[in-house]
Amino acid sequence: MNRDTLIFLAFSYSAMLLGVCLPQLGEPLQNLLPLMLTIQLLLCFLATSAPGVRVRLGDISGLPFFLGVKMFLVPLLCWGLFALLLPRYTLGAILMGGVSTGVTAPFFGQLSRADVTFIIAGVVASCLLLPLTMPVLVVAYLYSAGQEAGAALWQAFFRTGLSLALYIFIPFVGAKIMWSRLPALSQGILNRRYWISVLSIACCMFVIFSRYSVPLRANPFMVLEAMGGAFLLAAVFLAAAIAAGYREKPERNVAYLVGMGTANNGLMLILSAQIFGLPEVLTTAMYSIPLFLLLIPYQRYAAWREKREKSGPKA
Repeated sequence: MNRDTLIFLAFSYSAMLLGVCLPQLGEPLQNLLPLMLTIQLLLCFLATSAPGVRVRLGDISGLPFFLGVKMFLVPLLCWGLFALLLPRYTLGAILMGGVSTGVTAPFFGQLSRADVTFIIAGVVASCLLLPLTMPVLVVAYLYSAGQEAGAALWQAFFRTGLSLALYIFIPFVGAKIMWSRLPALSQGILNRRYWISVLSIACCMFVIFSRYSVPLRANPFMVLEAMGGAFLLAAVFLAAAIAAGYREKPERNVAYLVGMGTANNGLMLILSAQIFGLPEVLTTAMYSIPLFLLLIPYQRYAAWREKREKSGPKA
């Protein structure tokens, strides 16, 4: 694990602990959550819409299949598995299973010799589709669990979709305008995006965990339980990616791995804090631990696929 990853984890989990121990400090900052999320997504779209980033149609063949697996099949697998093993965290698992690919995916793809162009296309496409796909999954779960009925289901559908649409499309359009009108500022922001990301995510963690300080102090076992669920999610993502992309070339198969494993848990963390409850917040927050550790299996699997490809079909 490199230095930047260690710094990120240290800041994130220190902010969680501080929020639980000093919740009164987080109360005046509750309204900052939407701003912090907007900053994160703006960084994502600034990076993926930079002038040097070009995605040709021929480079993204198979993207609809990847998106179908990523945004529908995987959350259904998570739904079934968590309903059996960790039912309290089922909705959180569905949220994480169906969320868009995270902004760090292209960077992880470069480190893992993956098809980075395909990953960039997956980041943008999955973000733009999320306001349509996630409400369907949420409403399906609420209906099956009998938690909502009739008009309340439609309210949940539109509330989830509208929240995601506002969070995603405003920074998406903003990034396009910034690159066309203020390219120097856009590049300057990207040059500092690591520390901007670290500080904004740490602020989110602090504010959210200060809100849930009382129930977490009353039941600290929930943190360990949710952490176990996060590693189970990571295992599901890896298995689904390997199976779905196994017939592809090695770099494309690794792109499946990175695109599914590098989930945008920051987006779901803030959405969970505003719309859902503590189990969903914990599930999405705890995924930060395996999120960066997954770089190891990405690289190991990439090396294995490359070696197998060179050795031929008899190996």
